[in-house]
Amino acid sequence: MAGDLEDLRRSALEEEVPVDAYEDYLVREVHSDKIFGMTPVERMFLSIGCFVLTSLAGFFLLLIMDKIVI
Repeated sequence: MAGDLEDLRRSALEEEVPVDAYEDYLVREVHSDKIFGMTPVERMFLSIGCFVLTSLAGFFLLLIMDKIVI
C-alpha cells in the first residue's frame, strides 16, 4: 500500500508529456460540397424518400390497429 502511494507521489512530480496542438490534425481546405459522399440533390431525394416511407408505415400501422378506417 505504501509503495503505491510513493509511486503516485512520484508520478505527480514528473513532468507532463507535451500534447500536440489540434491544429495539426485539422483539414486545411475542403474541395468538395459533398456531405456523406452525396450531392445536395441526392440528399434531398433521400430525405423525401425517408419521409414518404415513414408516413406510409405510420398510416398502415394505424390502419392495422383499427385506429382509422378507410
